[in-house]
Amino acid sequence: MVDIAETSEPRQRTTALSSGATYGRETAVHRLLNQRKSAFTNLQPCRVLCMTWNVNGQLPTEDLSTVLAVDDRSSDVICVGFQELDLSPDTLIRGDSSREILWLEKVKEGLPEDTPYTLLKHVRLVGIMLVVYVRKSLVSMISEVHVGNVSTGIMGMLGNKGGVSVKFNIDMTTIAIINSHLAAHPEMVDRRNQDYRDIYTRMRFSNDEGDSLKGSDIIIWMGDLNYRLLSEDVSGEELRAMAERWEIPLMLKSVLCRYLDLMIVLHCSRF
Repeated sequence: MVDIAETSEPRQRTTALSSGATYGRETAVHRLLNQRKSAFTNLQPCRVLCMTWNVNGQLPTEDLSTVLAVDDRSSDVICVGFQELDLSPDTLIRGDSSREILWLEKVKEGLPEDTPYTLLKHVRLVGIMLVVYVRKSLVSMISEVHVGNVSTGIMGMLGNKGGVSVKFNIDMTTIAIINSHLAAHPEMVDRRNQDYRDIYTRMRFSNDEGDSLKGSDIIIWMGDLNYRLLSEDVSGEELRAMAERWEIPLMLKSVLCRYLDLMIVLHCSRF
């Protein structure tokens, strides 16, 4: 559920105050307003589908319709994140890629046929691309659409690793979608953690250099995060069997929470 009517104004006033007593009064007011929220807000569901795919530099040949329509109910927002869209040295240096258009067309072809969608925005950083479509009936409710990107690759500057984001408002709810590709290899745990921190803290959007992820009500983070399960934790066959039985969340809490790096990124205590 996305609360599209709850104002963030009380929270902004609270964080701007320096007086402890006044801060306490404002917090109490905010708490009372939350208790009566149903009297002056309107809750509307918003169904968001996210797909992430490391395409390893391949040309688009797969039909995406089977993954962009997971059941009989169409999504309100469809987000598709690609990594390693183009592995050519020219793309790494110059940033241009002819494959961007090819993959954009492939996503468009895979959209559910029974629901009209509009391309809200797409953003690409070398081989990391995020495409966001919204249901046409929602367009009038959407505002403040902006994009951003952060490079964390070679020397912390090149865009072979990093993240891209599309941030927008649905009525009064601010949503940020992030697609990221973090450092590879099992021994690079600290580097992956730092990539995550850098993307979160350095992300700025096209409308304002001061506009960051911190102002978002909802953040959806996806991508090729490159965190690994060790073979002594669970075998590949066991993992695939658990996925088919939809038991992955239970396994994540019991296994992944033992690793500090995964706790930081996945917040597995929330499962």
